[in-house]
Amino acid sequence: MKIVIIGYGRVGSRTTRALAAKGHAITLIDKEVVRLGRTVELPNVRQVQGNGIDVDVQREAGMAEADRLLALTREDNVNLMAAQVSREFFKVPQAIARIYEPSHAQVSDDPQLMTVCPTLFAVDAIVNQIDPSAVAEVARTRAELPQRASRLRREAGSDESRFVLIVGGGKVGINLARTLHRSGHEVALIEREWTRARRLETVLECPVIVGDGSTAPILEDAGAGRVRVLVAVTGSDQDNLIACQLAKRCFGAPQTIARVSNPKNEQVLQRLGVDTTISSTALIEQVIERELPTIKIKTLLQLQNGGAQLIEYVLDEHSPVLGRPLKEIGFPPNCNLVAVLRGGATIVPRGETELQVGDMVIALVHAHRENELRSLMVGPA
Repeated sequence: MKIVIIGYGRVGSRTTRALAAKGHAITLIDKEVVRLGRTVELPNVRQVQGNGIDVDVQREAGMAEADRLLALTREDNVNLMAAQVSREFFKVPQAIARIYEPSHAQVSDDPQLMTVCPTLFAVDAIVNQIDPSAVAEVARTRAELPQRASRLRREAGSDESRFVLIVGGGKVGINLARTLHRSGHEVALIEREWTRARRLETVLECPVIVGDGSTAPILEDAGAGRVRVLVAVTGSDQDNLIACQLAKRCFGAPQTIARVSNPKNEQVLQRLGVDTTISSTALIEQVIERELPTIKIKTLLQLQNGGAQLIEYVLDEHSPVLGRPLKEIGFPPNCNLVAVLRGGATIVPRGETELQVGDMVIALVHAHRENELRSLMVGPA
């Protein structure tokens, strides 16, 4: 069996050695070179250095051919995001994520994404020693969490709510809370670090809840059952993802917005259910593209959370499409020329239209086809 394991800590190392000893082909992913070096003597173990939530790292590890993924790092949200990436992008038959926070088991309803929670195992073992008849009641209560939260939401009548819950008390979270409060929204903010949360209470005119906003109990304490919009703006992409997923699944949040630190994760979070993603890096890149006249290509507008884009191309003498009727040019699928700006005039492109040096071409293109269209319009980078 081909198994990918993420994390070579205490649990990951024991699991890797046990499975390798049974002859399974193991690919181990870990961010730390030192930890990977401890596996060099193990048979049937291949090492890949990198972050297990990264799609490219999983691709390098051969996730598309894997039979199982075991996400065994010390961080719940890394494990949960990695498991979902493996299922969504590579269709791995089964993914198993190790978690410590019991509410994280509610993140996904995918039957082939299993969570293993030592916390719950310990609780069940202790309860069983004290009162065996109570074990079934504990399990039933856990299973009812999403339904109970949804019922509370309906009872709260939150359709008209202007309540925005912000997860993350950094600079983005602070300024967002202030802006929304001034515009008349009801706002609450969750901050994990106790010292920072206490300071925020003195500078913000809204409730500040201390705790991990990517866990259901803290979200419930903060009022997620009646939230209109949940905005997760911590510096961790995986924490923002899990906060948004729990808000939607357990509390029925109508709208979720997540800040994304790594632009590559924008598509990942969107495919995993986040309604809107905001990447500071991508926003800065777009501003630079618009403002620098030397750049031939500008992103004018992003549609469908970046799934489609309105792009501006300026053609020079090296453009491969000059002097040819558009109908004779093999354009990539899912793209269309909207307008050609030439000498102060706007031309609606037709099949017979021929492009000239200096033309400013406006095109609508799906994001995954933009590189192909770019090479066709302005030549290879």
